[in-house]
Amino acid sequence: MFWDTEPAKPVFDYDVEKGKFIENMDYLSSMSVEEQTLYKKWQEWNYDLATSMKRKAGLALHYDALWMPKDIQNKEQTIKEIEALEPYVEIVDDAKESTRWTEIRKLIHTMSFDANPGRNVKIYIKDRVSGKILGMISLASDVTSLGVRDKYIGWTQDNKYKDGKLNHTTIASTIVCTQPLGYNFLGGKLIACMATSEVVRKHWKEKYGQTLIAVGTTSLYGIHSQYNGIPHFKTLGESAGKVATKPDDSVYEPWHHWIKENKSEQYAIQTAEKEGVDGPATGVKQKVINMIFKELGLKGSHYQHGFKRGVYFAQMYENGNEFLRNEIAEDQLIMKDKFVDSDEYTMKWWKPKAIKRYEKLHEEGRIKPESLFYLDIIGMSWEDCKEKYLKEVGR
Repeated sequence: MFWDTEPAKPVFDYDVEKGKFIENMDYLSSMSVEEQTLYKKWQEWNYDLATSMKRKAGLALHYDALWMPKDIQNKEQTIKEIEALEPYVEIVDDAKESTRWTEIRKLIHTMSFDANPGRNVKIYIKDRVSGKILGMISLASDVTSLGVRDKYIGWTQDNKYKDGKLNHTTIASTIVCTQPLGYNFLGGKLIACMATSEVVRKHWKEKYGQTLIAVGTTSLYGIHSQYNGIPHFKTLGESAGKVATKPDDSVYEPWHHWIKENKSEQYAIQTAEKEGVDGPATGVKQKVINMIFKELGLKGSHYQHGFKRGVYFAQMYENGNEFLRNEIAEDQLIMKDKFVDSDEYTMKWWKPKAIKRYEKLHEEGRIKPESLFYLDIIGMSWEDCKEKYLKEVGR
């Protein structure tokens, strides 16, 4: 009978889907790193346009939650506002607020947001005086292999997995400051410093039962970035840049389902939890993309974007690397002085630099008063998006 029948599954045409996949990959590979980053942002809000349009009015309300100077051209008043700021860490620990965090993150950051499997800690950096948002951080399960980091620590595979030391480090997958705080006041440096806050370390210990030894991160556009010159972070070098360009979801998902159904054994191996690392396997999408390349007879190297990223590492203990190499016990760890009272140290370092930066921009007439809030990207054509926002990528 008709009510016993299931809806027909979409027909997967192998050759048609192969053509779509290759065309999309060729298109993405032709872009610069800045253009590709913005394109992914545009896709993030326009892939499911009907849903985004329904949510648009509610999303607009988030704008009022962001910190703004009252009149950025008023030098005396603005300096007083910066001096009065009291940044603090607020951990997001419920589902409703987690959804709100994600929405705001997507609205203020040029890079699209993908929630990684495994560990995830979402954080607001807010001003205690006004209650407004200064920036956002997300900490995730650390990447399993990063050449310059592994060399700096002296890590072996056994250290990371058998000894479980990879669970004592994290990758800051999001460090973003609101605008105009970021550009005019070195706000990105402030938010990065706050990722090492005592509140963050305490939460990590309570949630995962392990001491957080170090926070790593990478920059979007090579070794020159907002992380340069921050005393909390050491510049380790650049990533290899050999990461496959990720296809649009509209062409990736049909192949993802096909691989899962038709290459189930290989798929299970690639997505299995790694021994010694908490949570699901990381980098699953990258592994599936590699499987798609193999299935279609494509050379992955042809689509490797080669965009090298700067690699930065905040090692919070004098002998933290020895611990990560399993050479000393946890009770032998000695914290670096700058992290003992990390927030106070951060404020003493950042505020004078923020004011100096602002004064210089003000004197030279180079203040950028605009906020960055991607609400109007919803329903916007890709060409119009490029014209308006491409120059903002990396601000």
